Amino acid sequence: MKKNSMRVFHLDNIVHEGERNRTDKEVFESIECIFKNECFIIEDTLRERFIPLLDKVDKIIYLDLPKNLLKYRIIKRYVKQKLRLEKSTYRPSLQMLKQMFIWQKIGRSELINAQKNKIVLHNKREIRQFIKNFQK
Repeated sequence: MKKNSMRVFHLDNIVHEGERNRTDKEVFESIECIFKNECFIIEDTLRERFIPLLDKVDKIIYLDLPKNLLKYRIIKRYVKQKLRLEKSTYRPSLQMLKQMFIWQKIGRSELINAQKNKIVLHNKREIRQFIKNFQK
């Protein structure tokens, strides 16, 4: 199946509605709607509350990128959002920037390694190759 025929869901958009955080009930109702789709992609940092979803998906694609690259991307994204060059479903604040650095530090490798249907990508070259193969 080609990438452009699948719907992509960013869990930030499920969790946040403008400045408001949705309730757990609203979040999980939205997720149930996602699972009614035949083919879809879910994107997230793998927050604790979404770990139970791992058993419900066919594949997990984990980007295990160098920490310095992740830090750079967090700062770049924050600056772009503050300058309104990039849209955001949350208010880009110093508190949110701090939270992103906290999430980035959380090790997920043990959790990911325990998954059967996973693909781990470690760098830009592997990501480009995966996308190229995916689009065929």
